[in-house]
Amino acid sequence: MLGDRIKPKASTRPRDQISAEEKLCITLEFLASGTLQRHLASVYRVSKQRIGPIIEQTCTELVKVLKSKYYPVLSEENWTKISNEFHSKWNMPNCLGCVDGKHVEIKSPDNAGSSFFNYKGYHSIVLMAVADASYKFLYVDVGAYGSEGDSTVFRNCEFGQALFNNKLSIPGERIVNGKPLPNFFLGDDAFPLMRNLMKPYKPASKTQPLEPEERIFNYRLSRARRCVENSFGILCARWICLARTLFVKPDRAQIIVSACCLLHNFMMTESKQEYCPPGFDDTYDETGTFVPGTWRSLVTNHSMMNTNLNYANPGRPTKSATDIRNQLKEYFNSDLGAVEWQKRATFQE
Repeated sequence: MLGDRIKPKASTRPRDQISAEEKLCITLEFLASGTLQRHLASVYRVSKQRIGPIIEQTCTELVKVLKSKYYPVLSEENWTKISNEFHSKWNMPNCLGCVDGKHVEIKSPDNAGSSFFNYKGYHSIVLMAVADASYKFLYVDVGAYGSEGDSTVFRNCEFGQALFNNKLSIPGERIVNGKPLPNFFLGDDAFPLMRNLMKPYKPASKTQPLEPEERIFNYRLSRARRCVENSFGILCARWICLARTLFVKPDRAQIIVSACCLLHNFMMTESKQEYCPPGFDDTYDETGTFVPGTWRSLVTNHSMMNTNLNYANPGRPTKSATDIRNQLKEYFNSDLGAVEWQKRATFQE
């Protein structure tokens, strides 16, 4: 796929040419190990000045050749397929994907001021993604300033704008527990509650805990939202450059992160047994108890997996959004929508 795109150009000094195979090896080793570029230069006997452009060129071409095949076309037919998979795997009806964002650490850009300086105390760009029920990314947006709040990043990205303006070609309402229910995405507290974006219940105050039905709803939502957490965890564990500081400029960091996300989808599609073997991802046992995946032992404490988008009050939700969440809560607590282990898993000590 890449050979003709990254092969050496015609030159009067053939001995200085770097083959397409070597460029790919250098890039994949950098992405998978996160090693310093000057170390790669000494290992592959390439000048330090050439390593950065080689990685950028190869990642750019990787994005071009993989994007059309390994990011699904977001058509109504594919949305229906994704929704059915969420229902069968995670007992979540009408769900079209899980939304989340992470900070990817970069070196301090020149003359950038505090634009990239995030609430964790370092410089970063934001990776915003939507994952399906099989831990593959449906949509990725990379490059927002680390200093921006969650609501700003989400509203300004292409997917967020399409969702807010109802421009996604998603299926219409489907009957759940005898009532029509729209299709929706799942998010955490960092996102606003909307008609097509569900989030957990929050206690009204510290002295007023959630009702049992609301706690069951939160458990069921977090269980399904585990998909995007697994997606980020597997991505970070396999492409270790994302678990370390990227000593590159923001534009190059954006290309590197985009290439890692597409390589993740490529491996999950073409070689899942080797890339994500059983037990590598977070799972739930037959009693609904959470079982952490082995990817957690491969990511460091100082990595993107230990960062979330900083919380900002997204404002008061609409009545229709609140009604839809209450309808889901009733469904999860009814005989038709309940699973036998949900109470035990929700209220276990």
